[in-house]
Amino acid sequence: MTVTLFGIKFEISFPLVAIMTAVIILDTSRTILICFIAAIIHESGHITALGLFRSYPERIKLTLFDAAIIDRKKALRSRGKQLVVTLGGIIYNVLSIPVLYLIYRLTGAAFTKELIYANITLAVFNSLPVYSLDGGEALLIILSRFFDTNKANNIVDLVSFIVLLPIEIIGFMVLLRSIYNFTLLLSGIYLMCLLIYKRKKRIVI
Repeated sequence: MTVTLFGIKFEISFPLVAIMTAVIILDTSRTILICFIAAIIHESGHITALGLFRSYPERIKLTLFDAAIIDRKKALRSRGKQLVVTLGGIIYNVLSIPVLYLIYRLTGAAFTKELIYANITLAVFNSLPVYSLDGGEALLIILSRFFDTNKANNIVDLVSFIVLLPIEIIGFMVLLRSIYNFTLLLSGIYLMCLLIYKRKKRIVI
């Protein structure tokens, strides 16, 4: 499904629409819905940052496992502007926290309190210096100022591995203790697979 808003094409996969519809109907805990709202806030930060530089993305693809911003003007921006765009999502998550807290204090709505925790979690997680996360992208932008592209990528890969290894160990320990909580472990495995795929693809190229 494709929707055009403000000149930007949003491509939304059918599985995502189906899953979100089912979640809204069946998820009485609202956990997934709250995470989805926090993700929308995050992506809005990237889009707003692009708008500040009058460099709106060509397309935004939303799938069940990813939200990809197709930005072909990236190479035309300075490192400073790239850094702002990269960190825009984290900045929005952080800025939303005091606003949501004020709403919570005024209304006492539990929903806003849960959304605060979701934004904190998303901001912290995306700040990790790991490939495919905003923190990893920001690290690459900074390193590219001092090293060539290949060396900067290798450093990011090494840092990503160093950060992901303890995350997977902790995730495995959490799974053993809780029996059912495998979110952290799966997240670590997913990011590690992306890192390996990226390295293989770069070596082939």
